[in-house]
Amino acid sequence: MTKDELVGVYRSLGEDTIGADGKAVADTSRTAQIMYSPDGYMSVVSMPNGRKLTAKASGGPDLNAATPEERADAAKGMVCYAGRYELKDNVLHHHVEMALNPNAVGQTIIRRAELKGGDLTLSSVPAADGSHRRIRWRKVGPK
Repeated sequence: MTKDELVGVYRSLGEDTIGADGKAVADTSRTAQIMYSPDGYMSVVSMPNGRKLTAKASGGPDLNAATPEERADAAKGMVCYAGRYELKDNVLHHHVEMALNPNAVGQTIIRRAELKGGDLTLSSVPAADGSHRRIRWRKVGPK
């Protein structure tokens, strides 16, 4: 896969946890989008489906009008980060420059990548127990 082939916007088709035994447990309870730009930037937003609306709208995408409890509830389960990326031998290195979780800033997230047509599969590095996460994506727009 080349960087030019990777560039685009993708929507999640679902996530799986793959056990050390190779068994996959599907998780389709999330909605996500990831983007890769030609100049080496990426961003991802992943959220649980069915999040509750806040009682009071702020008129924008922020949560400034929400109560502290509503803010905590809205952020629960969210994954949002952006920064530069590198592609080396079908392995993506996401260099986190900003994130909902401040502890993620400055970290590098490694994902094994496979691209077949407009379908992208990103897999995490295996955990100590041998399991890993796999997220399946489909490119939106022209392939």
